[in-house]
Amino acid sequence: MQKRESLVWVEVTFPSFQNVMNRSLRQEPLLACHMLSRAFVSLAALTLLASCTTRGGIGAGGDGTVLFVGKILTMDDQGTIAEAVSVDKRGRILKVGTEEEVRKGLNAEVEPIRLAEGQVLMPGFIDPHIHLLPTLLQSLPVTHNLAPCLPPPYKAANSEGCQNYVLPALKSMRPPSTGKLEGAEFIVGMNLDPSRQALGSDECSKDKITPFMDRPMQYLEDCVNRDRPVLVVDQSGHLAYVNQKAFEVVCIEMTGKKECDAPRSVTDNGGEWVKDSITQKYTGLLRESPAFEPFFQAMGKGLLLGLMHTNPVQFVKESEKDILQTIQALRAAGLTTVADGGLASKGQIDAVKFLAERPNFPLRITGLVRDNAASGDAKHPPILPSGPDCDPTQDTQCKLPMWLGVGGIKLWVDGSTQGCTAQLAPPYKYQDPGHCAQAGEGRSDFTTDQIVTRLKDLWNTGAWRFQLHANGNGANQTAIDAFTQLQMQKVNPHRLLFIHNTVGAETISEQLGSMRKGTLFVGEKKVPALDARVTHLIGHVAYWGNALEGMLGKEGAQNIDPIAFDRQYEVPFSFHSDSMVTPSRPLWFVEQAVTRRTWTYPDFTKTPNPVPVLGARHVATVEEALRAITVEPARQHELDAWLGSIEEGKVADFVVLGANPLDYDPSKGGDPTKLSQIPVIQTYLNGQPTVGSH
Repeated sequence: MQKRESLVWVEVTFPSFQNVMNRSLRQEPLLACHMLSRAFVSLAALTLLASCTTRGGIGAGGDGTVLFVGKILTMDDQGTIAEAVSVDKRGRILKVGTEEEVRKGLNAEVEPIRLAEGQVLMPGFIDPHIHLLPTLLQSLPVTHNLAPCLPPPYKAANSEGCQNYVLPALKSMRPPSTGKLEGAEFIVGMNLDPSRQALGSDECSKDKITPFMDRPMQYLEDCVNRDRPVLVVDQSGHLAYVNQKAFEVVCIEMTGKKECDAPRSVTDNGGEWVKDSITQKYTGLLRESPAFEPFFQAMGKGLLLGLMHTNPVQFVKESEKDILQTIQALRAAGLTTVADGGLASKGQIDAVKFLAERPNFPLRITGLVRDNAASGDAKHPPILPSGPDCDPTQDTQCKLPMWLGVGGIKLWVDGSTQGCTAQLAPPYKYQDPGHCAQAGEGRSDFTTDQIVTRLKDLWNTGAWRFQLHANGNGANQTAIDAFTQLQMQKVNPHRLLFIHNTVGAETISEQLGSMRKGTLFVGEKKVPALDARVTHLIGHVAYWGNALEGMLGKEGAQNIDPIAFDRQYEVPFSFHSDSMVTPSRPLWFVEQAVTRRTWTYPDFTKTPNPVPVLGARHVATVEEALRAITVEPARQHELDAWLGSIEEGKVADFVVLGANPLDYDPSKGGDPTKLSQIPVIQTYLNGQPTVGSH
């Protein structure tokens, strides 16, 4: 039996640079360094890794102090731009200021790491909302990645063979003919997106004119396979599509029969197996992730997607080699911390913890757990909030770990805007005709009273922070109503996060601002202040803006990701990827927020020139956008005592960029359409450079 190699994040040992003065960081983007061979570690590989990392030595003197010198964007509340920062051997920031000020009292042998001309040092980027395990899964060879192509400025992140048409994408999943067609092994696809991918034409289903969303089962059976179970997860993560064989496999496993109704684990948690209103037969459309779970369970240990749900730690162990490139792509984007936005079980928590604790892992991870998993049931004990193993603000011997624990509760109030399942309210509704014809005002997963009932016991512990997914303005109102009830029953001291707040309404932002100030009333009763904040999936503007104009109407789409309302009512905001939904590239977030350009799918050549701007009133400044990927996400996850800004006493998690993003602000004559092209030179954790793996 061949021994499986375990995951190793290679640490390059740098030579002593004590006798080499004033070395500069090489302008050599990390993006070029993550494509290294994954076969084995050799001397050549280590040499190549060293060439990919930032030059200039660790800068350690006799006491292990590291000194960085150059233009430093601290992201503190005063907008300080410093000249130097010193870091102790455990990765804590000692002093920030001018080079002369910071050098005072340092060992004479401390050699500076000096930035090259034009480079800047910033706090490491933080993505406050991703789904790490699905993000890793989509990179595995056993999964068909059906994602549409990205617009021209972002095409570097396109999946191989990306398709902007549904039928060719589905046909790419068709297994080779082996003479043995039947079986229970699932054929799995991810990231299909009919909101942007036109149906297209193909001989596999050339006579069909039914909209894909009305009868996905028929298209899966015509273009993929009807004799084996097929499951395709929509790029939104809120929908999935299955064929009849998949239903048969699931129903036999649950009931012993080929036909069955959706179990309560689906219906009680906001999921739905959609039926035709006339025939009462399943259409093949599944709504919300609880609806997918029985299909994942039916996969068992036969496929990695099933293993991700039945034994997540084993999933990570068996996928180690294949996930390295995805992890390195996150690092190469300048990320130093990510927040997993919805771990479904103790097993999934253990899996991401296992990853974070691998030697030399290049990212910190914090997490949220789904409310029902945290509450526990007859088979599963409750999950308690956790943090890092030590706190450097309390323990001078502590070096902040990569695993930051699970301290938040996640609940989904509605579904996906582009998936036609966001909960809308006047003046918004889905347009008919259009991709979401007959969807009306969408749907919610839970009512206000149901949310209060589900969260009350967890809320009353006072130990958790809470984050609710709400895309539509109706869903955001439902969430506000639920949280005001909970806060009036018992004050919770933690920060509260509204995830997405996609379909903007000024009344929603006004209420959030009032919640923060303690001036919100329910009837004649004042609601105790709640530190409410929002995080936007800003990629909605770039990738779906044109499509959302068709779904919500041109006027309705103008207030997508309403930064002007956030600003007006003093609601702090961040930006996130929701990966696997969009690529986790924080500098792309900055560009998309500052320009709000949107492209026409499926044919980019039909995008007008210049590229249209969606909702110009909601453009961000570059400084606002930079805060939205550094200090604000740190605050939203209550990590700001350690991370998010470069200030004395915090942890030295940094990113070095090849140019200063502030210079690209249009108010200074800069070109914000070039922000995404700024190279990431290096990232640092605890003051030490991160490096690639073999």
